[in-house]
Amino acid sequence: MSIRQERSATCADSVDSAEMTRRRMLTAMVGTLLGLVLSALASTTILTSLPVMMNELGAGQTAYTWVITANLLTTTVSLAIWGKLCDLFSHTRLMFAAIGLFIAASLCAGLSPTAEALIGFRAVQGIGAGGLISVGSVLLADLVSPRERGKYAGVVGGVIGVGTMGGPVLGGLITDALGWRWNFYLGIPFAVASVILLHRTLDLPSPRGSARIDWAGAVLVTASAGLVMTWVSVAGDMFPWWSWQSVAMVTTSLGCAIATIVVERKVAEPLIPLGLFTDPTISRVVITSVSLGVTMLSVPAFMSQYFQIARGMSPSASGSMILAMSASTFIASTVVGQVISRTGRWKPWVILGTAFLLSATVGLATLTSTTPLALVGGYLAGVGVAVGTLMSNMQILAQNSAPPDKLGAATALPAFFRQLAGTLAIGVLGAVIATRVSKTSGAAGSTGDTVPDVSKLSGPVRDAVQTLYADIIGDLFLWCVPLAAVAFLATVLLPNRPLRTNTAVQQRAESLLSE
Repeated sequence: MSIRQERSATCADSVDSAEMTRRRMLTAMVGTLLGLVLSALASTTILTSLPVMMNELGAGQTAYTWVITANLLTTTVSLAIWGKLCDLFSHTRLMFAAIGLFIAASLCAGLSPTAEALIGFRAVQGIGAGGLISVGSVLLADLVSPRERGKYAGVVGGVIGVGTMGGPVLGGLITDALGWRWNFYLGIPFAVASVILLHRTLDLPSPRGSARIDWAGAVLVTASAGLVMTWVSVAGDMFPWWSWQSVAMVTTSLGCAIATIVVERKVAEPLIPLGLFTDPTISRVVITSVSLGVTMLSVPAFMSQYFQIARGMSPSASGSMILAMSASTFIASTVVGQVISRTGRWKPWVILGTAFLLSATVGLATLTSTTPLALVGGYLAGVGVAVGTLMSNMQILAQNSAPPDKLGAATALPAFFRQLAGTLAIGVLGAVIATRVSKTSGAAGSTGDTVPDVSKLSGPVRDAVQTLYADIIGDLFLWCVPLAAVAFLATVLLPNRPLRTNTAVQQRAESLLSE
């Protein structure tokens, strides 16, 4: 038998072994979704118990901030690294590695004796969460073709939405009943169930890529993204925004970014294949993801302040208003995903999604302290429709356009830039709020260092504070409008490529057959 015939036979066997029954495929998908639940719960369940944690550990506001920031930072910078590893190694083993790392870090975080130890273990937990997001998304591509993947977009979006929105509520209940440490143990049963389901159902061939890892690129990407994320987290608190420390951190971050481009153009297996950006679909998907990340993370972060300060609502009432966004996200993701899978026509829907994004951000930019709540709810629902329509489909389009040996990197790119842009936006826009409030603290009767409790303010002062915060938060969303306009243009210019009807495993096998 010739080498070509042997390779063909091997590829055919790989395709046959990848052809699961529908029941096995769904079981494997449940295992993968459980991993995605872990990543969502990791960031949200502890939010309501942070004051209790810091009090028990004897820590202050700086530690409070870094318990959140450490996890967010390592999750973001590890996305690209995990994505590239998917192009080199077994996806199943990488998923097990991410879950194992997440479990170990969660267990250690729950046992932390000091705030410093807790921050360190939260950073390690973030690396595991980045793996769950990147590798989990690639596993879904292994299991389902781009044409069929839309059917499950609603499920994926719903799972992540439930984990994100329900995490704080669940975390508060666990803290009251069992103590804050049990928030870190919560994900362990999910992790064990995910490993069992994936071990029983997945038998996927490993990628054909070489095992050469771009360590220089990994260090440079981590340094560049990490430095700029750290800067927006600590600037304005530990040192002024306009200071030599800020100049040094931003300059070093830009230098690392430039060095990354130089290195990635020369190495054999780049962490971020720059050639992907020459693909018109992938480059426009990244542009759209940046705008989406800024809006989808900024809206929940700052609209809670709008409702509770500018409108004097309780935390529970504020949360119920935010639910309009999560509900519309789930509905839009489910309906649009089903329609795209049945018809194969995706472009009108992503254009509609960015149109909703643009119109909703324009509406939010007009907020005042007297804007009808029904209208505000409509703006939030519009953001939810945009998120539900775009988030999963942007990733599918990137995967649909990527060559089989670059699938992992192409999957991680939209998530990496979406997360990075959103995180930077929250830091910068939060600083804008603090600066404007401090400048007008005399008129508003508050300071830039504390968040006012409007229920304790007298009538004239309360009205001044509410008007001030409403105007500031409305102005913040003006920053989102140009980004949304660029995203709309990017989706209009997307090449109208048909969605593939074969899975990633089949694509890799066919690529081998054609050689």
